[in-house]
Amino acid sequence: MKRPLKIALLILLFITISMGSGFYYVFRSLNDPLDPSIDPNVSDSTDEYVKGGKQNILVLGMDAGTIGAKEEYNRHRTDTIIVVSLDRKNKDVKVLSIPRDTRVKIGGYGIQKINAAMAFGGPDLAVKTVKDFLGVPIHNYVAIKLSSFRNIVDALGGVEIDVKQRMKYSDPAGGIYIDLYPGLQVLDGDKAEQFVRFREYPDADIGRIRAQQQFMEALVKQALKPATILKIPKIIEVVQENVETDLQPLELASLANFARQIKQEDIKMYMIPGEGKYISGISYFIPYQEQMNEMIDEVFFDDGSIKVAVLNGNGQQGVASKVARELESLGFKVVSIANADSFDYETTTIIYPSGKKSDAEKIAEVLTEARMEEGADDSITLPTIIVGKDVN
Repeated sequence: MKRPLKIALLILLFITISMGSGFYYVFRSLNDPLDPSIDPNVSDSTDEYVKGGKQNILVLGMDAGTIGAKEEYNRHRTDTIIVVSLDRKNKDVKVLSIPRDTRVKIGGYGIQKINAAMAFGGPDLAVKTVKDFLGVPIHNYVAIKLSSFRNIVDALGGVEIDVKQRMKYSDPAGGIYIDLYPGLQVLDGDKAEQFVRFREYPDADIGRIRAQQQFMEALVKQALKPATILKIPKIIEVVQENVETDLQPLELASLANFARQIKQEDIKMYMIPGEGKYISGISYFIPYQEQMNEMIDEVFFDDGSIKVAVLNGNGQQGVASKVARELESLGFKVVSIANADSFDYETTTIIYPSGKKSDAEKIAEVLTEARMEEGADDSITLPTIIVGKDVN
């Protein structure tokens, strides 16, 4: 197990491959000799998956380990750590990236960077560490070797991407040689790996994850082209040879069926919020705990209800709570109740951020006299109701 498929492999594995190839993989697997030690009636999932709920899959992209070391003695850290949450009920996919330098406690090893868990204890310890860090169940894992990333990109015929800056870096000891120029171009497997491995950004791991997410979007676009269907058998071979997972063939078939119902716009990407800091001479990524908790709630526990804030804009005591109770009785999720910046609002107003107009329209179906207004800045992150004097 080595290096990265990054965020992209999970999407490729459970969406691209699933668009016709998931069943091909299952067919191949079911016709291969079965390992007699495996009971087909027992799930290997790390946590029990509740049918109809969200399924969380940990995707681990390995680094190259120690160059020159024999594979049986090599210890690979995770170069990329993401958790993909699949919501079958609401038919969406949420992808949460965890910076590799995140400072966490690893059982039996004390305070470490989270990417060390794989080297210390393999997938089992990596899964446990992520579970403890996020406080969410992990149902399955996928660990990806270095060669799979290059080979899958080549099997797709390359990926077109706009390289935003000059990328030049070399580390002979680590086997890293990066030399890319800016501009729109088609990256083959080798150059694609250079793109996702580059780390010389002003904001370090944060910039790197943004680049990985940019690449994922480009990869998904390429993978969803009709011509990709002809390349599926080759991609499947690459995946089978270079991916370790506890997902069983029939589970992959189920994922394949789910994936075919997903559109690109149904995939949302997140990154743990925080900042880089040196502690005792070691560079760590330190999460912003409060913001991280809010993000975890949105990614893993959001039941699809529309989130809304309610502000008292008319000064009448209890009016915001009254509106909030009405909304909650209709299935909306009220995340905050507070006073507006003033009590001079004549008309109840629904202020919504860009991209949340449809949510605001559903709220307006309840508050029929309210007017709608798109937020003028980034301070509005969810539909916000300012209760005016037209509500008693």
